Amino acid sequence: VGSKIVCEDLELSFSPATIRSEMADLVDFGYLFQPHVSSGRVPSHQGYRLYINRLMSKKLLPIEEKNLINGMLSPSSVDPESLLSVAAKVLSDITNFTAVITTPPGDESRVRDIRFVKVGRRTAMIVLMASNGIIKNKLFKCEYDLNFDILHMFSEILNDKFRGELLKSITPGFVNFLVGNDEEISLLLLPVIDVLMKAAKEACEVEVKIHGQKNLLSIPGITPETVTNIFNFLESREKVLDLLNLTDNGINFIVGEENIYTELKNASVISTHYTIGGKSGAIGIIGPTRMDYGSIAAQLQYVAALVGL
Repeated sequence: VGSKIVCEDLELSFSPATIRSEMADLVDFGYLFQPHVSSGRVPSHQGYRLYINRLMSKKLLPIEEKNLINGMLSPSSVDPESLLSVAAKVLSDITNFTAVITTPPGDESRVRDIRFVKVGRRTAMIVLMASNGIIKNKLFKCEYDLNFDILHMFSEILNDKFRGELLKSITPGFVNFLVGNDEEISLLLLPVIDVLMKAAKEACEVEVKIHGQKNLLSIPGITPETVTNIFNFLESREKVLDLLNLTDNGINFIVGEENIYTELKNASVISTHYTIGGKSGAIGIIGPTRMDYGSIAAQLQYVAALVGL
């Protein structure tokens, strides 16, 4: 906007000429820049960093927004994975940016319970529940008919063998050691053991949940190149994990050129940690450098606190 409008809207006691002079100094200091010849000046990455570190005041969420977030999260499942998926959607909806959440690592989690659900005549689903609250479901098919008694037997055998064991220890060698003594039972359990190992492996891995990529397409002023770069970045699970692993305690801001990945040089990332069952994951927002950093940080912290309950 013009310097005259700045003076009028903010009711400043300075003249438009003084405002223009101050703005020229800010350009010289690197806090403002001109994106192209016919444009006005906008904050640079250095300017946003100055604002975040020295000028931004802490914002509190209005009670109406808290109630909205509470209402959107409360109906979700007690399963942490489902809760995190809902949290990602809530964040993307209220910020209109892209939300990214990582599940807590499960490498030190143990088997809490193993259950079975019959799906068809020869098809059933194994339900693996871990000590960190993660639940993994896997379908399997047998060459024989399944009934309640068989599935109950599976449940008793596997819980006797594996309950309390570390998820990461459920490897082919370990499984063969535990159930290999009885050849008849081993053959009967063969399709079940296979999906159990897959479920345990998935429960150990840190997963990345992303929601709201399409929100980037409707941001005023964002360039197609920036959107494409962010989309390309989000396709790499390893890069997303590396980025969120940089999150320290509290709220973290990575602005534009501060990003270690070139795909995010024109984007900003705000992130923090949450804790479920003693294990931490990361939760963040990715959007353009021009965003309301104070409001986004307050929304992020509130959702992270709810998820960690």
